[in-house]
Amino acid sequence: MRSNAENGFGLGEPEMDANTALTDLDKGLRSSKIGDQCEAIVRFPALFERYPFPILINSAFLKLADVFRTGSNFLRLWVLRVCLQSESHLQKILNVDEFVRRIFSVIHANDPIARALTLRTLGSLSALIPERKPVHHSIRVALDSHDRVEVSAAIYAAACFAKRSKTFGTTMCTKISSMVKRLSTPLDLKLRLICIFQYMHHDVGTASMVRKNCQELLINYPSEEFVTTILHTLTQLAAATITDLTEQVSFLLSRLDDSRAQVKLSILHDLKCLGEKGGHLWESSHISALISSIIPAENSMETDEEPVTLHNEIVYTALDVISSITSSSAILQFIYTADSPLWKLLESSIESPDMLVALKAIEISTFIAVNWKSAGAPTSSLNLVEMAKSGIESLASTICALETADEKETEELLKDLEKCLSYGVVLCKAEPSLCTWFCSAMIKQINRNTLSVKSRNLVCQAIGSIGSFSQDAIQKVMPDILSVLCRFEKSALKEENSTVAVLIAIIFQAHQGYSLSNKVSQVIHNIMSSSCMWFAYRLSRNALRYGQPNVATLALNAMPETVSSENFHFWLSSLQLIAQAEKLLSKDESKTMHLRLMSAGSSYVQAVNTLKAASCPLWSLQFQIEFVRLRSEMLAAFTNFLTSCNAVKLSPPPAISQSIALAARDDLLKYGRIVTQMRKSVRDFQLISDMYGRLYQTAFDADNTSLLNIQILQQMCLMVSRAIEKVVVSKDHPSFSGDETPFTFCTRMNYIEAGNSWSLILACKKAAEIMRTPNSSQVIPEQILTLREAFGVLIETPLPYPRFFFQTLQNTRTKIAVSPQPRGDSVPVLLGSNLALKIEGVLQQSGNQGAKISNMRTSFRRPKAIRITVTSAPPPNPRGHIMDVKAHQEQLQLVKDIVPHRNFFQAQFLLSLTLPGITNVTVDTSLVDYEGRIWMTGPRATLAVRVYEDVKQSVPSTAAALPRQGTPTGISGHMPAPGTSAPAGMIQRF
Repeated sequence: MRSNAENGFGLGEPEMDANTALTDLDKGLRSSKIGDQCEAIVRFPALFERYPFPILINSAFLKLADVFRTGSNFLRLWVLRVCLQSESHLQKILNVDEFVRRIFSVIHANDPIARALTLRTLGSLSALIPERKPVHHSIRVALDSHDRVEVSAAIYAAACFAKRSKTFGTTMCTKISSMVKRLSTPLDLKLRLICIFQYMHHDVGTASMVRKNCQELLINYPSEEFVTTILHTLTQLAAATITDLTEQVSFLLSRLDDSRAQVKLSILHDLKCLGEKGGHLWESSHISALISSIIPAENSMETDEEPVTLHNEIVYTALDVISSITSSSAILQFIYTADSPLWKLLESSIESPDMLVALKAIEISTFIAVNWKSAGAPTSSLNLVEMAKSGIESLASTICALETADEKETEELLKDLEKCLSYGVVLCKAEPSLCTWFCSAMIKQINRNTLSVKSRNLVCQAIGSIGSFSQDAIQKVMPDILSVLCRFEKSALKEENSTVAVLIAIIFQAHQGYSLSNKVSQVIHNIMSSSCMWFAYRLSRNALRYGQPNVATLALNAMPETVSSENFHFWLSSLQLIAQAEKLLSKDESKTMHLRLMSAGSSYVQAVNTLKAASCPLWSLQFQIEFVRLRSEMLAAFTNFLTSCNAVKLSPPPAISQSIALAARDDLLKYGRIVTQMRKSVRDFQLISDMYGRLYQTAFDADNTSLLNIQILQQMCLMVSRAIEKVVVSKDHPSFSGDETPFTFCTRMNYIEAGNSWSLILACKKAAEIMRTPNSSQVIPEQILTLREAFGVLIETPLPYPRFFFQTLQNTRTKIAVSPQPRGDSVPVLLGSNLALKIEGVLQQSGNQGAKISNMRTSFRRPKAIRITVTSAPPPNPRGHIMDVKAHQEQLQLVKDIVPHRNFFQAQFLLSLTLPGITNVTVDTSLVDYEGRIWMTGPRATLAVRVYEDVKQSVPSTAAALPRQGTPTGISGHMPAPGTSAPAGMIQRF
């Protein structure tokens, strides 16, 4: 039973497939009650979103077209709304001509309302039929109608077709111009007709004529509404053609002397649009003219409240225009001297009492300083940095000191504070020397008694953003952070829950690669003793992410017994086992490393089984299970290595080892069993490294830091494998690789690149320094001790778990349907025929609102194409080893990359099957991102095909093997005749 009504089929209804859902809606359309018909119509968009397959959409739209043709105007209105809501699915209509014919037949009705609804519906279909001449003619005729509703609908349709048609604008330009100049045309319709001109950019001649006509209209219609509409139309036309963009910027700047404030604001908004579209085309004279038109207004500013507010809005909009062109080279000459107009404007704006103006000035100063720091103006960039620095500190202090009871004003202040802090983080990334200043300034804001809970949380997040790329700055303010935590009373912890969690996460950031001191541990323990379970879970999650298993163990001790869900119980139990295992691996003089490895490996095996118990269809833990399993495999490989190291003392080389080495032409075999055991360890670590690589390819939705964590673990295993290989494999041996990449991959990374994997990087660097020994032609105990010491550093370093293990910031799903589908166990095909295989699918991607100041983007990567791989395995040979070589069929593999259209994709393959029997066909799907990387995300579908040697043996029909020529392939292999709607039973089952 469904638990929500997002799909539009209501609460409490059983889950339905496409056939049942369409049949249910079809019954509503055929009902005699208009209420049932309307209810059925409005549920079609939800049906399209859930089953976005062409055969269903084609059938549904044909049914809606019948309703539009025969129904009332009220039903036509709802069909129009369905077309507007389902614009992304219109391209999937197969019988376009028949669908448009049924809609277009209403255009000849005597009712002007019906004709108006038809025109609006045809306008919503303009992307599907942009060049239909009869529709163009109907719009032209409707523009001359005496009914105002029909004329309004014709204007809407004309705008839709002018946007998408290359010929419509050319043919209608003269008609629309004459209507605008006609005295009988109402003023509101003239304004709407002028807006159509912005889409007439498909032809150079037409665009030039439109521009000339609009400039003439500016002279004839000087009112405020006409001026703003005409200028906006010219701006959109210039932005689309690009060639007239510079000329339009000059034209708009020449109109800035208009005394009407609304006209000036409209011109500034248009200039911002042109700056975002082509800021590189701006000239220095444009920027000078823009600034000079704003600065004189400051001297003539009146004292009344309304003019001051209006002036601030104009200044803010002008600064917004400058912000859109901060990356333009035309702005360079304005940052060399401190007496330039831009300097004066920024200095006065940063000190403005209006927070929006000051915030925009800070944004411009920050981004100009960051973008042009290395552009030949270091002195001016430094001055800009100081200007932005003082502005950020003063504005953040001002916002934090404000108190308001209005909820709306509070939300606006929080947004302004978040932007201000984000500019501070950007500035610190460009100038790392400012990190200490920024953290100290933020600590002062936290100590304010009047600071609200939400504001304090934002300030703490900003400090955490600094900690993600500057560990030293956090360590310098660590005493202040501890004093803030100690001041929180037990009663205030509930309100400051998020703030305390962020501050403790900052402490974990500062201690990456190090254990917590007794003072820090005591502060955290006191907070945990008086906090709720949700806070304890957040604390344990952060502790595991930053490699602090001791804190995670304390936080998770009693948590699995306090949840009501069985899945959550097993999830928390697995985290508890993981924390215990990592704690066991820490340095302990009372236990040997071998015993600690065995105990931790046992806990990890239990954690894998517990994670499998926590997984369910609605909450898949495939990545988590595989990640923990690979950690378990790595510990097992280290255990086997330590066991083989003891063979130096327990298993000396046998007497015949010299002869074995001579027979195998491998001198190192004379050292006995330890060589073969360690070579097995080389293969084990190499295999684990390959498995980490495959895990990397499946994590398409993982954030970049999580992917880097997996890559570091892969290179670490490869480094261990190469280190053992240098000892037990000679350079002359064929299996010796001599690859030094794993030793340099981790050592060349810095703190900013590593993220929360910095402790792993430190361990890899230390281990690489220990293992810097030359290759030797003999296996001696000193080399074994060196490896044990280096690997001990890697083993005792707690594993920092990636963010993707706990949280997914984006979710990408691919659904596929393969046809033909078997009616029984397999699909019958006659020997000598080809199997036409059709794959249809839907690509769904959604994001999570988890972006913080440090990462304003939630989507890490987008799929560019779907790679479909079809593999057919030949049937087994019934005659065993006496197989006919000519009749042997090798495994066939076909690969095709499909670019999805509106998140829908389809591909067709033709398979040649030459051997009788059952052939297994496998369809694998993977994603290709915009960087060309392939991600093995799945899903996979299998199909059994039975090939018959004789027609008489083929009892089922073979019509599904190869569809008739000229008809699309569906599940049943048949399609309705053109002009008819498909029955519900033909809709593809998913």
